[in-house]
Amino acid sequence: MKRYTITEIAKLCGASPATVSRVLNNPSLVASPLREKIEETMRTVGYKPNPFASRLSSKSRWGLALFVFDILNPFFALIVRRIGHLAMEQGIPLTVCDTEADEEKEKIYLDYLCDNKIGGIIFGEGIALSTIEQAQKYTEVVLIDRHYKEGLISEVSSDNYNGGRQATEYLLQLNHRSIGFISGPKNWPSAEDRLNGYRDALKEYGIPVREELMYQGDLRFESGIDAMEYFLALPKWPTAIFSANDQMAFGAISKAKSLNISIPEDISLIGFDNIPFANLYNSKLTTIKQDINALCEHAFGIMMEKLGRDSDTSEHKRIIVPTQLKIGETCRKLMGSYQDSHLSPNRRQDT
Repeated sequence: MKRYTITEIAKLCGASPATVSRVLNNPSLVASPLREKIEETMRTVGYKPNPFASRLSSKSRWGLALFVFDILNPFFALIVRRIGHLAMEQGIPLTVCDTEADEEKEKIYLDYLCDNKIGGIIFGEGIALSTIEQAQKYTEVVLIDRHYKEGLISEVSSDNYNGGRQATEYLLQLNHRSIGFISGPKNWPSAEDRLNGYRDALKEYGIPVREELMYQGDLRFESGIDAMEYFLALPKWPTAIFSANDQMAFGAISKAKSLNISIPEDISLIGFDNIPFANLYNSKLTTIKQDINALCEHAFGIMMEKLGRDSDTSEHKRIIVPTQLKIGETCRKLMGSYQDSHLSPNRRQDT
């Protein structure tokens, strides 16, 4: 038998999910004709209220919150949208907190949420550990792509280490031996895992890890521009670049395009995320796909399990979601001795 959601009941009745939620939790707030229609529809389809949503709707706890460090980043925007859809299907209000990597903002948001007895908080990557530790004292917490001390907080993350290896090994299989890396912020577990995957893949192929081929980025478009400027200033350009996320990869493409440098004829490029941004460029980006829907659904499911328990005991889960190489048009195979005599800035100026 089909299990209906609040959103589907609302559509059948021509009402909003919030109105259906009020019928379930505060029926006196809904006018009689509409309330009776909704109640009759629920009886007809055999709708059973979600106990998790009921607990969240009680006077003791209300709603969920989602912390992201940069809502302008398409990866985090997609997380916000998917978690929002999952919450709305259950009639649960979601508060989105865009912190811009500012700990003071995180504290202000957290104080407000705790004062208003938030039911639970989902934290994305980039949120300070002190904020997460404080939140855990007051409410249920789940992390997305953010690692904490093993077994102390439930977390869902992509397989960032193997994703980093996948990207680097793909370039190595295309005969690239001088591979630049645009990293993410320091002390970010997901970014460090991708970096470690890059390092280990090079070592496995007997390629020295060269510090001058690594550029410290911050996952934003602008740092991809800066990274490409850095690599082009080297005596020898890398033949390929692995960017720790797509945003920086697109920044690198933008800079290369402005200088009439071809991706991939002059430099191959691979990203990480598989965000829907490729239609802004002539070439489809080769990248490592994160399964954003799976990340969100696992995180939301864990949160619902936590809120559905009657006791205070809590099992902390750690779920790793596999990544997948998506081959686009920004990488090419090196032939012959090309890898040893790659374009230099001087040669570019002569052409």
